[in-house]
Amino acid sequence: MSVSPKLRLAPSRCEGYSSLMPVDSEGKNSSKHFEPSWSEIKARQAGELTRGSSHWDVLLETAVDAELQAIRGRIHFISGNLHRLSGWIFLEWSEQEIESRFSGFSAQDLWNLLKSLGGD
Repeated sequence: MSVSPKLRLAPSRCEGYSSLMPVDSEGKNSSKHFEPSWSEIKARQAGELTRGSSHWDVLLETAVDAELQAIRGRIHFISGNLHRLSGWIFLEWSEQEIESRFSGFSAQDLWNLLKSLGGD
């Protein structure tokens, strides 16, 4: 699904990645707490992390942000009854762009993110 832009989005660069951030008319960050409706959420199995006896399923969740006319994404890590969840770290015009950004993460990047979320 691709969504056309409605609000002005400014480029942001971090560790070689380029993303979009919502800004107001003065160029200041205008991000708000994002709570998508259940009907707007999509998730897919994106891989597995295994190290020794530790095993985590990795899921990529996307949801339409109607206010921004864009797509947001975040990563879930699931191991048995344990669930770790990133914030909405992706903001792009389409799901394909989010999947492309996600594919740029190495296994080590995902382990580092999981560790920052209190996992292994």
